[in-house]
Amino acid sequence: MNESTTTVVVTGAGLATPLGTDAGTIAGRLARGESGIGPFRAFDVAGLGFSAGAETPAVDIAARLRFPKNEKFMGRSVRLAFHAALDAVASSRLDLGALDPFRVAVYTGSGQTGLESAEFFGGLEAAAAGPEVPDFRDLGGRASRAIDRYWSFRSLANAGLGLLSMEFGAKGPSANFVQGDTASLQAVEAGVAELIEGRCDAVVAGGYDSLFTQSTALAYARAGLLSAAPPEGVRGPFDGSRDGIVLGEGAGFVLLEREADARRRGAPVIGRLLGFGSATHSGEAPPKSVAATAARAIAEATGGARPDFVVAHGIATPEGDRDEARLLHELAAGVPVTAFKGATGYLGAATGAVELILAMLAARDRTVPPIARLEAPDEGLGLDLVRAEPRPLAAAAPTALCLSWTWSGQIGAVMIGV
Repeated sequence: MNESTTTVVVTGAGLATPLGTDAGTIAGRLARGESGIGPFRAFDVAGLGFSAGAETPAVDIAARLRFPKNEKFMGRSVRLAFHAALDAVASSRLDLGALDPFRVAVYTGSGQTGLESAEFFGGLEAAAAGPEVPDFRDLGGRASRAIDRYWSFRSLANAGLGLLSMEFGAKGPSANFVQGDTASLQAVEAGVAELIEGRCDAVVAGGYDSLFTQSTALAYARAGLLSAAPPEGVRGPFDGSRDGIVLGEGAGFVLLEREADARRRGAPVIGRLLGFGSATHSGEAPPKSVAATAARAIAEATGGARPDFVVAHGIATPEGDRDEARLLHELAAGVPVTAFKGATGYLGAATGAVELILAMLAARDRTVPPIARLEAPDEGLGLDLVRAEPRPLAAAAPTALCLSWTWSGQIGAVMIGV
């Protein structure tokens, strides 16, 4: 087969991150080493051991919706998903409505969903009119009317998938991947496979998450994973003073097509998806086993090719960064390394797709963004860390390797080019 028939390209991309809500602004701020980390405002966190958050600016999607009434079914993260997905389709200049709807696919990765106790506080107060201790068993009759009737729709892990499919009139292949940094990478990889194997002609793929619910934030705090530094003092990945992650929220979506189809219609090409790799290690595996597992995923993604730069997972915990540095020192010695979580915070299931898009934009501009909030690198990491200033790339068509790891041991790698 002709290479352009089997190569999948990104012809549209949309983002919603703490750095902004349009790709141009976000790419510019990232290249300047700016950060979207600030005070945590979602709820009062006094006494919880953290005060920093990475909040995405509010998005107004009502006027853009094909079915405006569906907005009432959307939680915070799904609204961000819609903003990013609508931008991805619009920037591709592809009229999805002109395609066979059974050959339009939607793949999503979603994160922190489920029952949130705050949804029931009003009902509990109404049920607690008597002297008894409030109990969920009392949520009936008058008390139940204090609960938003649509809360169950907003708590579904696949709410974004269903609503986006409806919005775009897509009736082709679809699936949702749940939880972890790699969820949205898996969504993009699944979309690529559908195109290569000929089951569809266009794919909307990406991921979204918001880690600002009380149950989620408390779980991370109690696990000791959050930075205790004040917002202005939070340090980025690989800094010697880093002490943990900063919770964030965001979404990233791409419009995927076969390269031959994109060329035929004269579509703008943002980047190419050159290879994917994935593997899983046990959470109890010794570091050497983890490195071997990650090396397998990287080899699958790169096919042995050397990238022009690496976007590290860069989780900004002392142990996590050191483990990753050892791996990269062995596999990518001398390759410039950047990381984005000092700029965006930790975006949960949106991470893989957002960082893939940011890497493509950087490669397109032939510039490696510096690691935000990296002031004094940890000693002995042995990496060529990009800091302070963006690093120009000499290659005419740069490639990048992007890495994502989950807390439960999944490792995802993707090689991109322009």
